[in-house]
Amino acid sequence: MTTISYTCDSWIPVEGEMKDRISAVLLEIAERYRDPEQVRLWMKKVPPIESDGMKIERWSDESLGSGFTGICLLMGQLDRLYPEDGWDRVGHQYLERIRLVMEQQGIHDLSLYSGLAGILLAIRSLSRKGTRYQGMLDTLASWFEESALHSVALCQEQWEKGQLQMSQYDAISGFTGIGRIAMLFSDRPTMCTVWNQTIELFQVMCSDRIRNGHSVPGWHISSEHQFQENEKLQYPQGNFNLGLSHGIAGPLCFLSLSALHGADSLLLVNDIHKLAKFIHHWRVQDKEGIIWPGRVSFEEWLDDQPLPDSAQNHRDSWCYGVPGIARSIWLAGQAVQNEEWIETGLSAYLDIEKRLYRNGGLTSATLCHGVGGLLQLVQRMYSDTGHEQLGAMRNRLLEDVLNMFDSESLFGFYDHSLLAGRMEEVDEAGFLNGSAGVALVLASLIGGENPEWDAAFLIR
Repeated sequence: MTTISYTCDSWIPVEGEMKDRISAVLLEIAERYRDPEQVRLWMKKVPPIESDGMKIERWSDESLGSGFTGICLLMGQLDRLYPEDGWDRVGHQYLERIRLVMEQQGIHDLSLYSGLAGILLAIRSLSRKGTRYQGMLDTLASWFEESALHSVALCQEQWEKGQLQMSQYDAISGFTGIGRIAMLFSDRPTMCTVWNQTIELFQVMCSDRIRNGHSVPGWHISSEHQFQENEKLQYPQGNFNLGLSHGIAGPLCFLSLSALHGADSLLLVNDIHKLAKFIHHWRVQDKEGIIWPGRVSFEEWLDDQPLPDSAQNHRDSWCYGVPGIARSIWLAGQAVQNEEWIETGLSAYLDIEKRLYRNGGLTSATLCHGVGGLLQLVQRMYSDTGHEQLGAMRNRLLEDVLNMFDSESLFGFYDHSLLAGRMEEVDEAGFLNGSAGVALVLASLIGGENPEWDAAFLIR
């Protein structure tokens, strides 16, 4: 199998008749986002998410995942595609709403998906390659740097005591996402310090701990630190989370990208090896190809083999499925020139084709756990490798996404969500579970430039 060195700058856009079809759908969706206050009003009427006996609102103004911030990424991409159509002015209106929230309420969250890291990415996406919003960016980046350095020190102290929590390290809320944004702004000396100290922080997570008389990888998550009550019951001795959104595939992507972007130390290489070996070991060869379980229980780890049903109910999603986890292995292989990991990552992507007849278990077009997210990850791997089979998969997934467009929906695509015990079609405006994210994938596919926004996915 032929491999190439990953350089982070390849992109193979869609051309021809399909490009015209994407443009027509994209512009119809985009018009629904011209008025940020109307978007917010619509979203406030959408029923909340029901999870673990709680109801969670689907909209938060300053959120990258489900607020104005994530929609800024779409406005930035539309501005690059159609610079004369005023999308920069619309993007400015979205930024103004974020600014008002920060002035009125403050912002006390550093994270990528709910806090300051995501806002920095949003401003960068609207800056026309650093020619706009530099005052705002400098002020918020300075604030981010100071807070991040303080938080790194606190986390290191807790992790050294064995008090690791997923929300502290993961891509959504933790230092995986925070570190990726620091890397993006590493031309700033203090931001470079944040980046390097985040790399060092993960050395603590990659150190073994003694638990129940066993030497256990430091990324073991105890029962009380599981997110949901049913997981606490399912994993009484804790587990090892493999997913990209909340598991160790996220830190592996961050560390591998750090190495590929010039960070250089023996300890960094050692940590990449530790995480990649663990993930590589827990792959399952299913009848439909290579699959990873989302989690490995402590009991499975002790027995050194997965349970027979560990790959059941698998979905090819970014958050917990093969696309995210295989990408982490592939990046690790590129970072340390391990051909076995590169080949495993690519093979796992090619195996996804065996599951496309059922859309890899995905039902909506959205990013986190939908076909749009799978499309973006396949597109990224296709652009990096030029593999013809991946190109054909991309085109098939693109067709599926376009067929999911519904002009009767508020924003163009539906998310599928559990409401009153039933799976329902729900209008979502945002980046992670809404139409803005799907539109962003479509806009990127017809753009000639390699997009930057999927750094938020930790895949580049």
